[in-house]
Amino acid sequence: MAHRHVLLIGWRPDAVEALHRLGAEVTCVVAAHELPAVGALLDDAHTVVAGDPYATEPTLAALAREGLSADRFDVVTSQFEYSLVNAAVVGGARSRTSPEQALLLRDKALQKRRIRAAGLPVADSALVTRPAALHGFALSRGVLKPLDLSAGRGVRTWADDAGRALLAETLADSPTPGPWLAESWVDGTELHLDGVVRAGRVRFVSVGRYLQNPLAVHTGGPRGSLMEHPDHDPSLYDRAGAFADRAMAALDHHDGVFHLEVYEQPDGTWVFGECGGRIAGGSIDVMVRLQHGVDLHEEWARAVLGLPPTPARPAAVTSFGHVFLAAPGPRCALPGLPEIAARPGVRHTAAQPPPPAPAARLFPATAVVEGKDPRHTSELVHDLADWFDDRCVPASHPADARPLREETP
Repeated sequence: MAHRHVLLIGWRPDAVEALHRLGAEVTCVVAAHELPAVGALLDDAHTVVAGDPYATEPTLAALAREGLSADRFDVVTSQFEYSLVNAAVVGGARSRTSPEQALLLRDKALQKRRIRAAGLPVADSALVTRPAALHGFALSRGVLKPLDLSAGRGVRTWADDAGRALLAETLADSPTPGPWLAESWVDGTELHLDGVVRAGRVRFVSVGRYLQNPLAVHTGGPRGSLMEHPDHDPSLYDRAGAFADRAMAALDHHDGVFHLEVYEQPDGTWVFGECGGRIAGGSIDVMVRLQHGVDLHEEWARAVLGLPPTPARPAAVTSFGHVFLAAPGPRCALPGLPEIAARPGVRHTAAQPPPPAPAARLFPATAVVEGKDPRHTSELVHDLADWFDDRCVPASHPADARPLREETP
């Protein structure tokens, strides 16, 4: 591969490392608070500080202050959801994604419109620009979502007409500004399909089944998923590949990675949920690598650099799952990562950054667990979640609270 210089917008250390491994030179646009983490991978000459790396004006201004422009780079890209559109706008012809294509991977209303036009099952939905408009969405059970947030942030649900009316009355005071997307409720268990698309065709897909649907995790119970083993149900993987192919075509996503969520209804129908042109959060990437031998970060970097994807590999004979380890609040004494890593079946563990806004339930760590089969893996995942919950001791005084520790004392 010829030496290539990549402008990466938004700090993603895994992306930087993957590009470096493939021989690329990387300059990254970051926020000031991210500088302490940047130093281990990039020097000052390859670091551009912007007031907001997810907005176009601050990014262009930061580049100009350094005497740089998109034309100085071979590729302009992002691996972070909130800066996909910015990278496409700033990069122009240097970006492998147009702003229109990036928007389809970000805006839920545009996304659902394309999916519906392609004939894939999807929830009924309506754009809500004024809170009172929710009164006209005549469905007794539904979901209200911000158009461009992820990981369930700002999502609200209603279970009856009275709940929908109350939501409409309180929406004007919501900390998440509109417009919003109102959707009909979809029954069924939720799956996540994570994969690689190249030249418009899905080249790899994995299938994970959430321990419980993400919309339910804030009410309690474990948050995570179990990998469906391709050798145990090949037809499931055939179906996942075909569904993902149609979704990628509808969303005009030709080269890169994706994280696609679908609902499996009681009658077997798959209903499209959401899709991001990114690598999933938590430790799903590690679970995929251990189960399938596919490094999604490298596959993303290969797509960015125009390199061919890596050949398919046989799946591990064992089964993997991942779980977010929950704490009831910030004032807790938590186990250390080595303690978590020593638990039965744990193959990987990592600290999680705090949420951008206060939350009743925190997830300070995530882990990947290996079992001999899906049932064994499920037992290990639930045992780990229960153990961590028991070890999270609420502190009666702020001085007694201990955050997650990299090392045990």
